[in-house]
Amino acid sequence: MNARSGGPSPGVRLRMAREASGLAIEDVAGHLRLNAALVLAMEEDRLALLGAPVFARGHLRSYAVLVGVPESEVLAACAADEVPEPSFLPAMNLRPRTRDHARWAWPLAALLLAIAIVALFWWWSTRTPGTNARVSAVATQHTSR
Repeated sequence: MNARSGGPSPGVRLRMAREASGLAIEDVAGHLRLNAALVLAMEEDRLALLGAPVFARGHLRSYAVLVGVPESEVLAACAADEVPEPSFLPAMNLRPRTRDHARWAWPLAALLLAIAIVALFWWWSTRTPGTNARVSAVATQHTSR
């Protein structure tokens, strides 16, 4: 994408300003909070990788401010019709996987709890009334010898 005045493209201007500032692509990516590949795409004038035209112009503006290039020059060099629409992969019709155990885990836990409560109640009701007294009497006799 060449500037309308015949000068370097916006990406070339940004790259030259970045190199003159002594910044690496990773430094610019960190300041702009972008992936280094997107910074490289801006420098190579592959603006379709930046998303919608509004985002591409916003990223170019931020990059220009960071490296000291007048943002109006960079934005004038790429008019709205020159920023291509993003190309996305077709969306796949995938639903998030549901965990299979989630369907039966709670009913199973409730069933086990109910069985445990019934078993505890059954054990408690089938005990003979004097069992504890007999056990303590045997223990007392055994310790007194």
